[in-house]
Amino acid sequence: MEIYRFQEQMQERPTTIECLLLLDKAEIPAELEGYPIRVVHVSSVVLKKLSGLQSAESIEAMALMRIPSTFQILDGNQQEGDCHRWFPSLHRILVLDGIQDPGNLGTLLRSAMAFRWDGVFLLPGCCDPFNEKAIRASRAASFQLPVVSGTWIHLEALRKKFRMKILAGHPASDEKLKPVSSISQDLANSLADTPLFMVLGSEGSGLSEQTRKFSELVRIPMTGKFESLNVSVAGGIFLYMLQPENHRFS
Repeated sequence: MEIYRFQEQMQERPTTIECLLLLDKAEIPAELEGYPIRVVHVSSVVLKKLSGLQSAESIEAMALMRIPSTFQILDGNQQEGDCHRWFPSLHRILVLDGIQDPGNLGTLLRSAMAFRWDGVFLLPGCCDPFNEKAIRASRAASFQLPVVSGTWIHLEALRKKFRMKILAGHPASDEKLKPVSSISQDLANSLADTPLFMVLGSEGSGLSEQTRKFSELVRIPMTGKFESLNVSVAGGIFLYMLQPENHRFS
């Protein structure tokens, strides 16, 4: 339902429902009435099997969705001159570096959508944003937000073309790497007009070598004794602090 409400608000249709599976005797949701959707009634056993959930008592419908036009997989044939087509806007882009847990990836997509970031770039090693767990965690943000899967070659093309700054979340200062700044309101304000990539590393190994090399490292100051936060929690904080200034709450 979130997808169709979003499309009505934006007057765009990046994706469509191929087929709606309804529990026997269930009615078509009111939000979908009037749309030319193929409907198939199925039993609770079939719906539970397809949902992948342990308990599906509260589920009355499932939709088979077409992969949205806002999702792109870039390959070696993509030319740097085409990079302006990858995202409609490039003021704030979240970059995920090897995020393998679909729950974390989906939650980060949802947060990026909530804080009005312009899109998400997936570096190698990330899980499928259309994995069933990722979709549930994202609350369908993967069907609404521009998502591009590529490599550092593509990311570097974007950086050069649009003069973008690259920040990367890192838990603490490390003399072997480079200084790590603390995220703050002053830092966020100084970057308000700067096109920005925000990179988050994998849950296990953290940032890749290329990310550490080409990014300015930032951390979340914590008074507690924990070394780091879960990547989706840390990502939510970075996304909120660095969200476009005109979308912040006063």
